[in-house]
Amino acid sequence: MHNRMSVHKAFWEEEALLRPLASCRIGSGFVSKQFRAANHFLGEFRRITPDILDVDMFMDDYDRMYRESEIVGQDGFWVGTPFAGIPWVEAMLGCEILGSTDSFITQPWAHSVEDLRKIKFDLNNNPWAEKYLEFITKLQKLSQGRFPVGQPILRGLSDTVGAIMGQTELVYALVDHPDIIGPLFFQVADFYRQLIRLQYDRIQPFWGGYSLGFYNVWCPGECIWFQEDLTSLLSPAIYSQLLAQPDRKICAGYPYTAIHVHPVSFFILDQLVQMRELKAIQVNKDTGGPSIREMLPQFRKIVAAKKLIVWGELDETDIDCITEALPGRAIFLHIVAFNLDRAKQIMAHLRAKSS
Repeated sequence: MHNRMSVHKAFWEEEALLRPLASCRIGSGFVSKQFRAANHFLGEFRRITPDILDVDMFMDDYDRMYRESEIVGQDGFWVGTPFAGIPWVEAMLGCEILGSTDSFITQPWAHSVEDLRKIKFDLNNNPWAEKYLEFITKLQKLSQGRFPVGQPILRGLSDTVGAIMGQTELVYALVDHPDIIGPLFFQVADFYRQLIRLQYDRIQPFWGGYSLGFYNVWCPGECIWFQEDLTSLLSPAIYSQLLAQPDRKICAGYPYTAIHVHPVSFFILDQLVQMRELKAIQVNKDTGGPSIREMLPQFRKIVAAKKLIVWGELDETDIDCITEALPGRAIFLHIVAFNLDRAKQIMAHLRAKSS
C-alpha cells in the first residue's frame, strides 16, 4: 500500500518514474456492460426513472470489480462511483433517460433557445440527485476503507447543454445566441460544482486523499474531472470565447483536476495545456481513431505542461511505444482488458519495464 501511495505522489509531483503507472478496466469498454445489475434496466428505448434504479442491486457488481482489481496487482486504486451508465447531470436538469440495448441515452426537451431559461438548477428535492447521492452513501458503507469513493463520468458543459437542446441546435445557438449560451455554461458549471461538493460531504478520505473515479488515479487532496466531448463540433475560437472560462470555473479551488479528451478535439489542446487550473489531460485511444504512435506529438505537448492519462484497449506495442518515446514522464495508463487473464498479462508486461 505504501509503495502504491508513493508512486501516485511521484506522478503528481513530477518526479521521474521508471515506467508509466497503470490500472485496468476488466470487461467491456461500455460501462453499462460491466454491471450485471444494469441488465434489469436496459431495453429497447425503455424509459428510466430514478425510482426504478435499485442501488442495492449494484453492490455485488461493485464488490466483484473491486476484488478483481486487487487480483490484477495494478498501481491504481479501484474507485467506487455512482453507476456511470446514467447521464447524471443531464437527468438532474430535466432530460428523459432511455435504456437502449447497450447503454443509456438522453432525450432533448428544450425546443428553442428561450426554453433554456426554464432549466431548474436545483439539487434540493431532485430525484436524480437523491439517487446519485444514495449511490455515494451506500458505496462509502460498502468500502469499509477498502477502496476510495468518487465521481463517475459526468459530462461537460457543452455535452450537457447539447443533451438538453440537441447537438445541432447547440451549434447554431453558439453562433446566433452567445449572449444566452455563454452565461448558461457558467450556470451549469455552478450546478456541477454544487453536486461534487455534496458528494464530498458524504465521502471519507482514502489514505489522506481522494481518487479520480473511472481512471483510478489517487490524488493527495480533493479532485474533480470533467469532459467536453461536443467541442468536436465547435472551433478553437468558440471554445476560447464561450467555454474556456466556465471550464476554469469547474476546476477552481481543486488542487487536482483533469479533463477527458478525444483525438477529434485535439484542436483545443493548445488552450488546454495553457490552462493553469488544469493539472491532467486524459486522452482516449478510440476504436477507429489514431494509433498511439500517431498521437505521440500530442502526448509530447501534454507532458511538457501537464500529467497525461491514456485510456483504451492498449496492447504491448502501445505500451512499448509510450515508454520508449516518453521515458520517465508523469503518465498513467487506464487499460481496458477483456478478461482477468488479459489484465494480468498486460500488467506483467508493463512491470517488466521497471525491472
